[in-house]
Amino acid sequence: MTTPAWLQAAGLVLWGFATGQDALGILLALTRLLAPASGLRLTLTDRDLNRAVDLSALAVLLTVGGFLLAQGLPKGLLAGTGWLPAALFPLLLLEALSETRLRLRHLALTLRRSTHPDADHVAKLSAPYLAMTMLSASALAKPSPWFFWALATVMLTWLLLARPSPRGKGLAAFALASLLAVAVGYGASVGLQRGQLALQEWGIDILFDTDADPYQSQTRIGDLGRVKLSDRILWRVEQAPPAVAPLLLRSGVFTRYANGAWVARQDSFAPLLAAPAKGQPWLKLHGQSRKGVAIIPVPVGAEHIGAAPGILQRNAYGVVRADEAPPLVDVVVAREAVAASSKPEAADLSLPSGFADLLLRLPELATLTNRSERERLMGLQDWFAGHFRYTLFLGDEQRGGRDIERFLLTDRAGHCEYFATATVLLLRALGIPARYVTGYSVQEYSRLEKAFLVRQRHAHAWSEAFVDGQWIEVDTTPSTWLTVEEDAAPFWRPLSDLLSFAWRRFAELQRDMAASEHPVTALALATLLAWLTLRRAGQIRKSSGKNSGAGDPAKVVLSEEIRSFRALEHEFAVLGLGRRLSETPRAWIARVDREGRSILGAPRIASACDLIEALYRNRYGSAAKQ
Repeated sequence: MTTPAWLQAAGLVLWGFATGQDALGILLALTRLLAPASGLRLTLTDRDLNRAVDLSALAVLLTVGGFLLAQGLPKGLLAGTGWLPAALFPLLLLEALSETRLRLRHLALTLRRSTHPDADHVAKLSAPYLAMTMLSASALAKPSPWFFWALATVMLTWLLLARPSPRGKGLAAFALASLLAVAVGYGASVGLQRGQLALQEWGIDILFDTDADPYQSQTRIGDLGRVKLSDRILWRVEQAPPAVAPLLLRSGVFTRYANGAWVARQDSFAPLLAAPAKGQPWLKLHGQSRKGVAIIPVPVGAEHIGAAPGILQRNAYGVVRADEAPPLVDVVVAREAVAASSKPEAADLSLPSGFADLLLRLPELATLTNRSERERLMGLQDWFAGHFRYTLFLGDEQRGGRDIERFLLTDRAGHCEYFATATVLLLRALGIPARYVTGYSVQEYSRLEKAFLVRQRHAHAWSEAFVDGQWIEVDTTPSTWLTVEEDAAPFWRPLSDLLSFAWRRFAELQRDMAASEHPVTALALATLLAWLTLRRAGQIRKSSGKNSGAGDPAKVVLSEEIRSFRALEHEFAVLGLGRRLSETPRAWIARVDREGRSILGAPRIASACDLIEALYRNRYGSAAKQ
């Protein structure tokens, strides 16, 4: 099919104006027209052409995948399709300037080593590229009265040039068929425009699950138990040193309990304006919204600073939500100078009917009624610690055969929802105002991402009690709950975490490119950077293989140990556990074992101890002692 360069240029101009990238469309069109006339010719080998095709494929994957992650379906797919002409333009330009013709074996991995004659057929990209340009222009075209007629003009001109010779015959039939096609196409375009929004909403509802309660207005016992079965990463939390673990992030506060469900007050959210930065940020939260809605999990005593993700609102309990939020949510949190303490309400002492009599059936707690508030609270915590155990697997929970009374009197085993609910109700029965809180427990640190990971499995429930004139967090769930759940984690989780980390970075890159004034330049630089990274990694592997047997073995080992020790120092310093001045490595790691075990975990500390002992052996010999 005949596709002259000037027609491709016209298609690129149309694409630029249709998508709002006027200057970019004109620039690409002029480049396509002037590049062959410049006299520049490229002599490329098969290997060079293969690399060019591979880089173009990588550009397409980054473009489409990034838009999908940033905007979801179907908007992300439409946006990614709309940017294909820019992503594949270098390949079109290469075809125009290269003296070596592109062949099918260059375009398909399965044909690169094939001896079949079809693998050497010349691949002409001009016609497919123009068709793709028209499709992309249609995908991102803004409503306008001229776009359809401009598109029809380009397509009819293309078909006219492609007619076989002699072209003078049959012009009347061609004109009649063209008029009929334009009329049918115009009618279809009007119908498609009206149905597009409905189709988009239908696609989102079918392909993605949605929260039944996006504003956390109520929760039933068992809801978190089902959520805990997933290892999906919801938030990434960066803490300013020294890091705190576990750190409780609140996403819901509830006051009324009835029939196994907690209900929050509905009318308490008020607009929250982003405050100016005041010193060092405390936390940086990175997550996602769902259909423009996000509950921002924050700890007690926090205020938001920096760029606000959409319209922020906060209720009297400190729960923050964002409406009209972008797909990727990034929040910077700073501590309040003075933590606000709201006064208890009547609902904070309310009990379901019949629950007050339950206290009489628990003689260990009945003796606490005449003591001080602090003694009542500590007595209740000690009672839970000495008589209850944690479990996530409750066979009859889904059938409604298990309630708080059975948890307290018979089983004395359950997950955090049972502990938190029972704690709140028993505190109220003892005369202490209390509330039910849901959120996440931040405990898992990722060395890959240099941040704490918050998974669905880390969803947690606890209570808040008003003691001695202030609200304090009370968590009676056994501290082993995270270990119990980690033991049930699937073996493929490291791979899924790596993929989640990669997709998050790609989504951030796509978002930054979409906000850039020069997205094509940013895309080209990102593609070049990825190629250079892969090439450099290959060179390092080759050089390390060649030099593995050279040099003094003792020096190589010593150098590796020192580099590993420096990396360990940096890693622990980020968590607020850095080595002090004049502190020996052994003394330092002993202190880390005492102060940082809850953050790092026993396996990580054990590996760090092994590294330091290896460092001592390499430096002082096998006779090195403490």
